[in-house]
Amino acid sequence: MKLLLVIPQAWGEQALDTALAAGQQLAGADGFAVMLIGPQACSRPIEVAASAGAKTVCQVLHPDLLAVEDPYVLACAVAQALAGILSGVSETQLVLLPPGPAGEELAALLADLLDGQHLGRCLSLRVEGEAIFAERAAWGGRLRITLQVESGLAFACLRAARGESGAPATVPVCTIDLDDPLPCELALDKRESVERLPPLEGANLVVSGGRGVNEQGFGLLEALALRLGASLGGSLPAVDAGLVPVLRQVGVSGKFVSPQVYLAVGISGTLQHLAGVSLDSRIVAINPDPEADIFKVATLGIAAPWESLLPALLDALGPQP
Repeated sequence: MKLLLVIPQAWGEQALDTALAAGQQLAGADGFAVMLIGPQACSRPIEVAASAGAKTVCQVLHPDLLAVEDPYVLACAVAQALAGILSGVSETQLVLLPPGPAGEELAALLADLLDGQHLGRCLSLRVEGEAIFAERAAWGGRLRITLQVESGLAFACLRAARGESGAPATVPVCTIDLDDPLPCELALDKRESVERLPPLEGANLVVSGGRGVNEQGFGLLEALALRLGASLGGSLPAVDAGLVPVLRQVGVSGKFVSPQVYLAVGISGTLQHLAGVSLDSRIVAINPDPEADIFKVATLGIAAPWESLLPALLDALGPQP
């Protein structure tokens, strides 16, 4: 199995260091190679990679990479270089990207462009012969799954312990100049949103409704969210019923949220829904059924109908400022 680290220079020193640390953790007898992506040759990243144990370094250069913001454009440049390097190679190849959202997105795009396997954000990686085993979190961190790749290209991100720098070393360096023009960045049509509530991502307080809440109830939940400066969410049944837009769905097939407080109203507490709520969030549950599963994970549970509780709560909060 061959190990290759792909590191965009524009992502900075931290991306370089974290990727090299992962490479050191996984490197076998063959070590690892490094591909640096950027607008021009730079000696500093090569020196850092060499001292970290890289066997070879390849610089992929294109002047338009100086100010690329579109991940797809960057992925096309990397894919073009990788296709030339990896063509005709039959053994398993593991390509590591710097850990983090940008690295995970680039890994997914490369897997799609090069017909590879996307392993995503891995908790651990191990190599046995030509097979790669990747362990990932699932169901909001409640479970772990193991993925196996026995041939072809695999793309992954791994956050490892801090790497070590050795003595300065000299390694073979090759340069690939991409002559073809990069794809144009996608033109975005920006419009003002009529959405009054903040998005789910990054919200400290989420007010969410489920199967047990009707259209009137979601009107009350929206009013409550506006009073509290919270975001509004909903379970899959609520989305299917048209009570809340799909961009506000919480759960395994929707968004993952990590607020300080998650107010669940009329939500039964299925695993599919709870997989979208961080284990660190405090769940406050309102449900008329005292046997509902949501009460098993709630910090505070209130067994009462929302029809009487939500209006009383709004009255207690007073008029919206």
